[in-house]
Amino acid sequence: MPQPDRPAWLEVDLSAIATNISTVCHRVSPTTRVMAVVKANAYGHGLIPVAKAALKGGASALGVALLQEGVALRKAGIRAPVVVLTPVLPEQAESLVVHTLSQTIGGDDAIPALARAAKRRETQARVHLKVDTGMGRVGLSPDDALGLAQKIAANPHLFFEGIATHVAWERAEDMDKARCQIDTFAACVSKLAHIPIRWHHAANSAMTVHLPESHFDLVRVGLLTYGVPPTRGEGGLSLSPALSLKARIAQVRNFAPGQTLSYGGTCTLTRPSRIALVPLGYADGYSRRLSNNAHVLIRGKPCAVVGAICMDMTLIDVTDIPPVCPGEEVVLIGRQGDHKITVTDLAQWANCISHEVISQLGARLPRRYVW
Repeated sequence: MPQPDRPAWLEVDLSAIATNISTVCHRVSPTTRVMAVVKANAYGHGLIPVAKAALKGGASALGVALLQEGVALRKAGIRAPVVVLTPVLPEQAESLVVHTLSQTIGGDDAIPALARAAKRRETQARVHLKVDTGMGRVGLSPDDALGLAQKIAANPHLFFEGIATHVAWERAEDMDKARCQIDTFAACVSKLAHIPIRWHHAANSAMTVHLPESHFDLVRVGLLTYGVPPTRGEGGLSLSPALSLKARIAQVRNFAPGQTLSYGGTCTLTRPSRIALVPLGYADGYSRRLSNNAHVLIRGKPCAVVGAICMDMTLIDVTDIPPVCPGEEVVLIGRQGDHKITVTDLAQWANCISHEVISQLGARLPRRYVW
């Protein structure tokens, strides 16, 4: 393979993306569609390539967080339904209508602007009404949502494409609370049975795996798209991790016992040591919280991260493996030999969630795509 632009890069397996979506499609009912959530640069994997791979795998819609993400998909020639999952301002209505993007509505603020923009173009603005069943974020209470739903349905310049909620709970011990939210949403939906609505959706990745009653006729999958188990595991799904993070050793040095490493001297060597420098750091999304608390793979062997991770550099203890040289490959996420490091591993080491690990992988890391 040709060398990347810098000696640190991401490899993204697009066939894994397509396979994961296909796996989810076979997990849910034949009448339930799958939305691949590709916000935040497709969780760090790359917006356009991932969106195309997800559609190839069977996704019926794409979910984004920002208007600009939706516009980028349209400019790339993607014609599938694209739902903007967070609220927009009224002044953004024209662009939403021009690019045929569906907008999540958490209140009536943007509705007049959307209707006017659609009227000018002799079309309909596509909307998804968000019902707050306990998340305490975007949306209206079920009672208020019923009234707004009637207004949306009565407006000839609006297409009532979806009604949605979002579940706040994912841990096994919180499933009763999650079911309560789903029951509240189902009761709301039943009161709107007389209104034609294309999609009813509530399930994220964790709910898709663990709570079938949340599926309705559309599920929204983020982590599952990328082959990363949601908080409570894969639930029997066979997922294919799509992403690897790799680099090449830039320097190797020998140090005597007592030497401190990196900022703050958080690591003091207790033996003669060989330390390798990897030209990648927290500016690339390799969290500083991994300092002295993670390992990488070199020659198929785990090697500890030592000292504070810097903006552009990370130090690795290679004392216990045969002498390495500059240019040798380092795997920070992925498989090498008989060992692997997963996104879940990094999340545990950094005391965060998997979403944070992958979505923060920096834009300056070259992405290399394979099928």
